[in-house]
This record gives sequence, structure tokens and C-alpha cells, in this order.
Amino acid sequence: MTSNVSELRHRARALVTVCSAVALSGVLVRAATETYVEATIDANGHLRVVTLTGKVIQPKPLPARPNVGDQVGFDQVAISPDGRVVGWLALYPNCCASYPIPLALVLYSNGKTRTFKGNELPVWRWRFEAEGKQVAFEQETVHGGIGVHYELRETLTGRLVEEYNPPPSHHRQI
Repeated sequence: MTSNVSELRHRARALVTVCSAVALSGVLVRAATETYVEATIDANGHLRVVTLTGKVIQPKPLPARPNVGDQVGFDQVAISPDGRVVGWLALYPNCCASYPIPLALVLYSNGKTRTFKGNELPVWRWRFEAEGKQVAFEQETVHGGIGVHYELRETLTGRLVEEYNPPPSHHRQI
């Protein structure tokens, strides 16, 4: 009887060792990283992203924003130089203009989106930096020149690297 108990303990220890090794190896194995080769806005205004393996992804618009409404479009779509991140501007209706305005920069990687709104003004320009590890963007009012704001952020973590708010420019009187 004691040999049966001893054998069961030995098997249990072996099973725990195998399970621990499997769990540990799962922690050490990096998640598969998608590589993006194409990102376009189709004729219906939908964003279409294609991976290296041919998988087609259609990211959904962002949720509605209070006092603004639903996202109405995508603009300035780009793929990072390393092919690991896709970025675009999310367009929203503007009560005071005949065109939508870009109120957020969105980055997509491996099924997850990260949204940057900065100081809540429209994001007019953006680009990848440091081979896609960072993203820089510029914000200002709809008709420009007031409240200009710049941010540099890490693409994967969203961490703010640097920001700059230039002093208001002196407007010439005509």
C-alpha cells in the first residue's frame, strides 16, 4: 500500500513539473505579431487593413463622443515602417463647418486599438517616428493658429515621451 502511495506522489510531482514547464513556456513565448502590408479606405468609407498572411481586418469606428456624436470617417491612414502598427485619424461631425474634423489619432496593432486625443483639439498632422516605435502629432483649432499642441508618444504603450505648446503667435494686422 505504501508503494502505491509513493508511486502516486511521484506521478503527481511529475505532472506538476510538466504543467509548470508548459505554463512557464507560455509566459516566455512572445505573442504572434501581425505584419501589415496594406491599409486603405474603400469607396464606402470603411477602413481595410491587410496582413502579410492575407488576413483582412476592418477596424470599427470609435464610440460616439459626448456632444459630438458618432465617428463618421477615417483619414490619413498609414502603416509604420516596421509594418507592426497601422494608424489613422478618426473623423467626427463638426457643428460649425461643412466637413468632419479629426478628433483622435488611432493606432492598431495585434487586434488592439490605442486612441490619442491629446488636448482634445483636432489632430491635423501625424506621423510615425523611430521606425514605428513612436508617433508624433499636431493639434490646433479648426481654423488654425490658436492652441497649437504637439505630442510624441510610444506606439505600443501610449506613454507620453514629450509634449510642446508653442507660445501664441503674434498675428499681423492687415
